[in-house]
Amino acid sequence: MRLYTLKDTVTYSIKVWLSTALAAPLLLFLILGIAINGTQADEIVQAAPMLGFMVVYGLLLSIPAMIVFWLIGHTLFKRSSYRNTKSVLSVYGLASVWVSFYFFDKGLPDRGPQQYLWVLIYACTMLGCVWIVPLRSGMHPSASP
Repeated sequence: MRLYTLKDTVTYSIKVWLSTALAAPLLLFLILGIAINGTQADEIVQAAPMLGFMVVYGLLLSIPAMIVFWLIGHTLFKRSSYRNTKSVLSVYGLASVWVSFYFFDKGLPDRGPQQYLWVLIYACTMLGCVWIVPLRSGMHPSASP
């Protein structure tokens, strides 16, 4: 088992947080806008301010969840294997996305399937970021030190 520094775990958590907050709204726009609703690309470009708002709003609302994410990661990276830690962070990440949407979007179950697609896209993006972002720069994301 390798020792990871505070800097390693803080940097990793920030990268996962920022990657999720930037990629999920973009994916949401592309999937809902173009693939499902048939929106034209120029309409997506015109909606850029809304995309920016979604990124900032998501960053602000996810601060508490990402602090817990960092605490879990920092503790487990010191005590458990790399893969086990990322597995636990994956489960936490999925749960935190669902809980965040539930608390900040009252009535989530009443809004229909398209609202669940929002949550699913954010959750899958978070899951992907947990596994793609390396703990240390230059380290392959699937490495198992």
